[in-house]
Amino acid sequence: MRNVRFAPSEITQQIISKLAQEETGKRQYYRPVYSLHKWWARRPGAQFRSIILLATGGTDDLFDVDAKGVISEQSNYFRKHSLESTVILDPFMGGGTTLVEANRLGAKVIGCDINPVSFWIVRETLKPLDLERLESYFRQLEGSAGKDIRALYETTCVHCKTTQAETLYSFWVRYVNCTGCGKVVPLFKRALFNEGMSRNKPVSPTNPAVAFCPRCFALSQWHGRGLCSCEECGLSFDPQTGTYDQGYYTCPNCGRAKLSLIQTLKKGQCLRERLVALEYWCSRCGDRLYKTPDDKDLAKIEVAKREFDDRKAHDLTFPRSPILEGASSVRWRQHNYRLYYELFNARQLLAFNMLIDAIRAIPEEEYRNAFFTVFSNSLEYNNMMTPYNYPHRKLHHLFNYHAMPLTTTPVENAVWGVLDEGAGTFVNCYRRYYRAKLYCQKPFDRFKVAGNAISTVYVKGERIEANFTSSFEELRQTPSGAMLLCGDSAKLSAVPDKSVDFVITDPPYFDNIHYSELSNFFYVWLRTLVDHPYFTPEAVPIEHEAIVNAGMKKTDESYRHLLTSVFQECARVLKDEGYFIFTFHHTNWQAWWVVLSAVKDSGFSVVDSFPVSSEYKVNPHIRTKQALDMDLVLICEKAQPLGHPFSLDEVIEHSIGRLVLALDNGYRNKLFLDFMGELLKVGSVFQDITYDQFATALTRFDDLVGTYMAIERAENHKLQDDRQLELF
Repeated sequence: MRNVRFAPSEITQQIISKLAQEETGKRQYYRPVYSLHKWWARRPGAQFRSIILLATGGTDDLFDVDAKGVISEQSNYFRKHSLESTVILDPFMGGGTTLVEANRLGAKVIGCDINPVSFWIVRETLKPLDLERLESYFRQLEGSAGKDIRALYETTCVHCKTTQAETLYSFWVRYVNCTGCGKVVPLFKRALFNEGMSRNKPVSPTNPAVAFCPRCFALSQWHGRGLCSCEECGLSFDPQTGTYDQGYYTCPNCGRAKLSLIQTLKKGQCLRERLVALEYWCSRCGDRLYKTPDDKDLAKIEVAKREFDDRKAHDLTFPRSPILEGASSVRWRQHNYRLYYELFNARQLLAFNMLIDAIRAIPEEEYRNAFFTVFSNSLEYNNMMTPYNYPHRKLHHLFNYHAMPLTTTPVENAVWGVLDEGAGTFVNCYRRYYRAKLYCQKPFDRFKVAGNAISTVYVKGERIEANFTSSFEELRQTPSGAMLLCGDSAKLSAVPDKSVDFVITDPPYFDNIHYSELSNFFYVWLRTLVDHPYFTPEAVPIEHEAIVNAGMKKTDESYRHLLTSVFQECARVLKDEGYFIFTFHHTNWQAWWVVLSAVKDSGFSVVDSFPVSSEYKVNPHIRTKQALDMDLVLICEKAQPLGHPFSLDEVIEHSIGRLVLALDNGYRNKLFLDFMGELLKVGSVFQDITYDQFATALTRFDDLVGTYMAIERAENHKLQDDRQLELF
């Protein structure tokens, strides 16, 4: 094993973490390219730019800082780098972070993923486009489909009576019939639509909240205390409570409580929906307002239902694919949603077809595909599973928690959009796409300086724009070449032996995210829209997906086998002097053991590691997951395991210095990852290490930390953790 010290200094690690956290907190502002289309658990671009520069530069001096700790814009990190002769492979390309950052630095890239949606997103991200032509086609869509779709959402203002107000959000409540008395039970957790018309003030008589009546559904104002009195029927009710919570409902008619919604649906019922309110924009009043739907509003819904029923069999485009069984999709299936199109209502599906027809009229394929990508991205905000963030008066996107949610109070977005109001409309998603491609033409880095001011640094000569190639030989001869593959990364037959300089990747994190299940939501739509061989199967292929998913019968062992097979292929294509670098995070010891096994069985050894903050401090994805707010960056090289037995004392000896430093700094998550890095480093070069020894080492680590903390408490010192994430 070479005596390698790849990991950057502590100060450099802290700066990388700072840049990464700032980026993940506001991705559209710091690196707009990664908002082009939804992908799950994207790693920060700043993190992977740093990894690539550390790997290719062989130096730790990425950043210069002054006496106050402010990063210099003249730092090596912000300079132009020439990686034209470097080939970088990412076998789990996902959302494309490695490829985008490597392409920006001038490297030639190879990306592969089993998931066609990944392939599509990465290709769309890297392809060159003329932005003036893109904008011209958008204006064409605006004058055709945009005009027709907006007409579907016109409403009458209750104040000025204009008939050209535009609906922003349509609020629906799902309902069933009580299994006891047979009467209708609306299912809602609360009757509030907001916490005051002004989001920055508490509810009060001068800033009233809007609520619906649980009996007649009329809208009333609530001043923040006591009961709300319906202005229509006189019912007094608590707007902060409802009939449904965590899968159980109470019938307001007969009083029966703790009735299981799933058991009710198993008896043959389906969830039905009632439109109860509209939030709309009135240009004459210059305000966002609420109303109870009037007869014209309800008539629009009925007309849309009839038109959809009349046309769905012959001339409408929408996916008829089934929702496959899985650990995430089980929620939808248990509530009797079996086909993907059932996640949308008739008006949405008609609006989608207006868009699809207009996009199909665009004569240039790459621009058609650009707008199909915009449309696909907008689906996350335009469906009947999208919840509402009522305190902030905005839409949640569907995958807010990297899962498939079931809401009983869905919010229908205005598909095209209304000016700059609302979120996730086609217009807003187009602007995201446009800003992403604008960023590609002139990328920048942003970071906070003194007083939370933002510094923006452009690197002259950098672009994100690939020349796509179909063979490795062509890739070698093509500046900014990119070879994108969709298939099993354990079989990279297009890549010759020992031809890749670096493998840099971010593999799936064990059981954290079920990529195929989640991405099927987009896949089934893209499959109906594009003519591409990767979109031939009915669903995203799962056979070779490296993930633990009990719902799809994918076990720990299958994850280990698939991960190992990909790592082995990486060993084949990697040059002997090259590095295999990947990130990972999990609190489950078994997940790390599987990673260690895959590394060892692939002929690699871990030679160095370092932790980097990768998640925003209040990221909802990590609140209840077996996950950390930091990644461990693992640097591996080809090596043969040593013959002598595994030594736990050697792990402790190698790691004690970093442990004490981490303990003194008070970062508990960093402490765990520092130790894990040393454990993997030592464990990967011993042939006979067992899981029991691995677990014993981690138990010793727990004891060591516990002892140290007990001493600190005795001396009235507290371990400070600014992330406040309890690991154990």
